Amino acid sequence: MASTRVQRLRATLGGWARRWLGIRQLSHLVRFDPVLALILGAGPAGTVLDVGSGSEGITTLLPPNWQATALDADFTDYAPAASSPRLTASQMLGDVRSMPFDDRAFDVVVAVDLLEHVPAVDRQRAVSEICRVSRRLAVIACPVGDAALAADQRLADRIAERGRPLPGWLAEHLDHGFPQIRTITDAASRFGPIRVVGNESVAAHERLSGAELTLIIGLGSRLISQPLQALMTSRRPRARRAAAVVLKAIRDDDRAPTYRAVVAVDIAPVGAPSAR
Repeated sequence: MASTRVQRLRATLGGWARRWLGIRQLSHLVRFDPVLALILGAGPAGTVLDVGSGSEGITTLLPPNWQATALDADFTDYAPAASSPRLTASQMLGDVRSMPFDDRAFDVVVAVDLLEHVPAVDRQRAVSEICRVSRRLAVIACPVGDAALAADQRLADRIAERGRPLPGWLAEHLDHGFPQIRTITDAASRFGPIRVVGNESVAAHERLSGAELTLIIGLGSRLISQPLQALMTSRRPRARRAAAVVLKAIRDDDRAPTYRAVVAVDIAPVGAPSAR
């Protein structure tokens, strides 16, 4: 009975936090930061597709001169009321394995922390689809490898020891497992040259994710994320650099082994020889 009351209290306070503080936590900004830099460095503003965005995706951090589209199988991950007005106007239901867009339909296509939720047998197909609909740049960022999966297993074990249910995202991580980096690069390299960078040390991920799953620190993470997000989206380069420095420190300077890999694919021009 006491455990049920605690869970109800957590749900009530969590709903209040999402309503008044937003859904952004530091862990969201940590994963978005290097991808945001790649998008902004991909040339003039254009069209961007955020695959697997959920109700709040990375495109809400882009300047308004970017035309954003969001595609996902479900946009109610944080309840419909949480959706950004910018994204709500351009949301499309769809499947990353078969997207309803022409080849090279968008200047930039991004998929952040999506591939680990796709069954292993379909991951290379999903990577190919992400690259197929991109004209300039495709960015795929997700947890990779055995060290990252082991960190999530330890996190799950600690949650189970406390008698709490696993968050849905963590349960899916453990059910599907993580791709190896070659799974992504082998499929992506057919579309153009690739760059790979690590994002967030495994130790940093384990600390931050575990902390954010506690009630008080989870509230604090949302509170801190608001001014940090304002710095990330500022027009002042100095403010954006300050946010980048803070987030890199939170990521433990992206020390190896990293929890996440960010794969950037510079899409080859039409008619160019294959990268392989």
